[in-house]
Amino acid sequence: MQNEFPEGPPGIHPPTAGLARMFRYKNILNPITGKPFSEAFLLGVGGGLDAAYILFQFKHLPHPILVLGFRNQWNQTEFFLENLTSRLNMVVQFNTFDDDRSAEKALQETIKKGNPPIVWVDKACLPYHQFPSTMQGLTNHQVVVYGRDAKLWRLYLDDMSSQPLEIREKAFTKARANLSQNNYLSMVLDRADSLHERDLQKAIIEGVQECTVRLTRPIKTIGISNLTNWAEKMIDHHNRQGWPQVFRDRKGLFPALIAIYESIKLNGTGGFALRKLYSDFLQEAAEIINNPALNAVAGQYLQLSNHWSGLADNALPSKIPVFDRAKNLLNKKYKVYREGDLKSYHDTTKDLDELKAKIAPGFPLDNEQVNQLFTRLSGQVKLIAELEMSAALRLRDLSRRW
Repeated sequence: MQNEFPEGPPGIHPPTAGLARMFRYKNILNPITGKPFSEAFLLGVGGGLDAAYILFQFKHLPHPILVLGFRNQWNQTEFFLENLTSRLNMVVQFNTFDDDRSAEKALQETIKKGNPPIVWVDKACLPYHQFPSTMQGLTNHQVVVYGRDAKLWRLYLDDMSSQPLEIREKAFTKARANLSQNNYLSMVLDRADSLHERDLQKAIIEGVQECTVRLTRPIKTIGISNLTNWAEKMIDHHNRQGWPQVFRDRKGLFPALIAIYESIKLNGTGGFALRKLYSDFLQEAAEIINNPALNAVAGQYLQLSNHWSGLADNALPSKIPVFDRAKNLLNKKYKVYREGDLKSYHDTTKDLDELKAKIAPGFPLDNEQVNQLFTRLSGQVKLIAELEMSAALRLRDLSRRW
């Protein structure tokens, strides 16, 4: 049994994109505009932005793993979606299961009822993504399951592509099981209760206030302070967590620079670390709550989106031919995936892997050039942190007057 795959673009950020398409599928509309909820609006109501930086160094990995997060509750999507749906008067169920069999059976019943769920998976275990096995257990991801072929034991997913993606049911269950902390987590939308203009205004205010609290907390592991921490680590020659120490032999540096580019521009962020999407939300919110001052803050986040994009580009300077080729391959890889062209996606992934293997034995920059690169990137991250704080404080001041 297969439900109709939703029309429209694949979206930008997995949980908000999946929810927006689910709303369209169920004909849940913005009560003020009479149109589908935009993904930008869902991001803002859910709590908006964050700024996360973690550099994992595990002995079993071939190189350090850089993780950047840009959405509020970036590593706890269940809480983000719980806040978002609650503010929009949606009745949802978050379901967990003890074993493969009960998880599969519940999923089959939900699909049969015509109620496609959002399901948590290990992205590296989804075969069509072609992640290396070393990445398994590190990438929490959400997809929407729209259909099942009972004869072939296959599922059909909405996973940031314009076309449904087909996967064997057992492989999908493995991807759910591989992140044991999730306990086969899924979210089902039961119903949408009445939502009035005042409810929508309250949802906006709560989302904005949550965002500003998160961004401005003076803790080095949370919000904008985390960016300052990252800027310092990139030029710290004495701390063992400092980039000059971690990458002193340049091993693993190329994947880290790719991660900066990919995380900011391509991997579920709309090209601008979600800042442009949040700017769009603030413009929508300004009209709904009749507060034109929000448009000025939207302009600040639009400016920030360009700074983030510049940071991504400068992480792989185009004057270095292999870096320029890497960016072109990354851009192509995400483009053809979103278009549903999996053959080109797999071919491009192979080309990118070959380029990484070629660079591994001989990084194209010497130690002095690497230190210069770290200094430039650190300066950009520091500037971004200052601009982020200015925007967040201005938004906080506005929200306190509501």
